[in-house]
Amino acid sequence: MLLRESSDGSLSAYNALFDECYHSLKDGALNETLHKHIYPSLAHLTSINTTNAILESSIANIIKKEDFPSALPQHIYALDICFGLGYNSFALLATLATMGYEGEISIYSPEQDYNIFDNLLDFTYPPFLSAYQKPINELLRFCAATPNSCVCVKSMAFHTLKLNFYIYRGDALAMLALLPKDYFYIIYQDAFSPKKNPALWSEAYFRTLFTLLDSQGIITTYSQSSAIVKNAINAGFKVYNYESSLVRPSTLMGKNALTLNDIKQRFKK
Repeated sequence: MLLRESSDGSLSAYNALFDECYHSLKDGALNETLHKHIYPSLAHLTSINTTNAILESSIANIIKKEDFPSALPQHIYALDICFGLGYNSFALLATLATMGYEGEISIYSPEQDYNIFDNLLDFTYPPFLSAYQKPINELLRFCAATPNSCVCVKSMAFHTLKLNFYIYRGDALAMLALLPKDYFYIIYQDAFSPKKNPALWSEAYFRTLFTLLDSQGIITTYSQSSAIVKNAINAGFKVYNYESSLVRPSTLMGKNALTLNDIKQRFKK
């Protein structure tokens, strides 16, 4: 594994098959994960279950509220496309555990690199994640031992929460065909770039995601491409620009209107 240090000091890695790093080195691997994916998705879930008063706060401030964990659903269903270095899945778990969330979470994730899980056992995660290194290693060992082309689940305690982790070692599109419809509250659309991995950015692909997302769910992605926005809108999504002061702008999507404070709707050009 060819490691690359990113701007926030956290490590990413270079993938030779796709000729790209797993993260934006400019934004920082951990910063990109938290501020483009984890924080917006969890802030959205709280906005569903709370009064409109919470929407007056920025996404960053929503995450800091003391009553934040109690505003989340008791069971969160998330789809992480794709697993990669595990940042999205592990940062979601670390964020919830750090804040004392005591509910249940089911995470589904495909990964076609069969060697990545063994390699990650020696990977140095940033302190925010390595604070949970023991359960992270338990998950990595489970994923490394699962058969290919099979949805396998590991149920375990992860600090204060109950975790069901579903891994599919194989093609992401094959896994998506096996998943329940109208099910996921969160989808992290974090595949390699449209230029390098076009199958996971096409209009047909977004139509598949539309069938999988819950009516009040959210999709987060780093891509700001007009072509990707067009594909998503054609698939039925409402698409929004999201700006954080710590990373470059990103994109949020939903079947229905998103009501967060820091977003601006985008339309086809």
